[in-house]
Amino acid sequence: MAVRLFMWTTLQLLCAGLLATARDGVGERMQTSVAPCTSGPLGMESGAIPDDSITASSFYHEDYRPSKARLNVEKVGWIPRKKAGQWIQVDLSEYTAITGVIVQGYRTMQHVKSFSVKYSDTAMKGEWKSLVDEEGQVLELAGNTGSGQPVTVTFPSVIVARYIRLLPLTWSRSAPYALRLEVLGCRDAIVRLVDGDVDWSGRVEIYRNGSWGVVCDQDWDLLDATTVCRQLGFKLGAREAKTGSFFGKSGSLPAMMARVSCKGTESRLADCPFVCKTPDKCGRTREAGVICRPNTIRLVGGSNATNGRVEVRRSDIWGTVCDNDWDLTDASIVCRQLGFSEAVEAKAGAYFGPGRGPVHLDGLACDGSESDISDCPSLCWEETQCNHTRDAGVICRSN
Repeated sequence: MAVRLFMWTTLQLLCAGLLATARDGVGERMQTSVAPCTSGPLGMESGAIPDDSITASSFYHEDYRPSKARLNVEKVGWIPRKKAGQWIQVDLSEYTAITGVIVQGYRTMQHVKSFSVKYSDTAMKGEWKSLVDEEGQVLELAGNTGSGQPVTVTFPSVIVARYIRLLPLTWSRSAPYALRLEVLGCRDAIVRLVDGDVDWSGRVEIYRNGSWGVVCDQDWDLLDATTVCRQLGFKLGAREAKTGSFFGKSGSLPAMMARVSCKGTESRLADCPFVCKTPDKCGRTREAGVICRPNTIRLVGGSNATNGRVEVRRSDIWGTVCDNDWDLTDASIVCRQLGFSEAVEAKAGAYFGPGRGPVHLDGLACDGSESDISDCPSLCWEETQCNHTRDAGVICRSN
């Protein structure tokens, strides 16, 4: 499922998912490959997020108030007055792309085992959305296992909002749970595609210094468009660079960049040279757009971008791969296709959880020379007898 913009009043989401309208407090379905900008800690541990920006539904004692929920800083962390139905909230002060969290319990006895996530641009009642899976179901994310060590949880989609809430769902039984955390994400040079007719196309808009703007199309070419597509997670780059406000004009948005001149090696549009004295509006040159080459493979359900259940896209439908004859050679093709050097492990038996939809591939027999999993021999003419209890997965070696 490719990247698309979802807008619900002031709440906006960057994602690689299906464009749809969220309703009844449920968020947009989405799946992302990479963050739309360079992700990192947002300030729970460093103190950049102030105490009054961390609130909660309750706290057990003054020593365990929400401001104590700082990763690796406080000894215990936040402890609510009761276990069920609680939440802790972080105000990030501005529009932010949130890629995940690091969660930490206290020793082996007090920790959150799983949690869900909500987000909002205003924190007003009725404007909270839930992080959901592809079927629109609220995601239950794995937390700590009792080691007391920090655990990084990468969201399967990038949330773009000002406020984030963590809602513990299960926890250690022997004592009240404790929680410390860090929020991961980025705040500047975010890009999005708007008003495209398909999932992977649209007018290019970029977020900088607290506001969105457009890119003027003078000198806009395939290298510039490819940089945008890769920043959004489309590893195959751009199919077309569109000019002349092909996807319509943005209206009131200012021009952020003009005469962009990417070399093709940049990881973000903001890293490309452009004319520093940008006009207020694009004027005669109008606004730039792109049509990206859609992703055909992804990893789902893993702890980060290097691992997960293998899913492939056929006829715009995502499906899984059967673990029949699945081995390290097959897994390495997937990893290299995703930009990693090789596979560390080939996982079977729905190790990363069962998928949904069809099982697209069965009996893969890659020889290691292929550049795309679809180039590998498989059981083409036989309807697979596999079900989702046998979905294949991989653990790739990070570069």
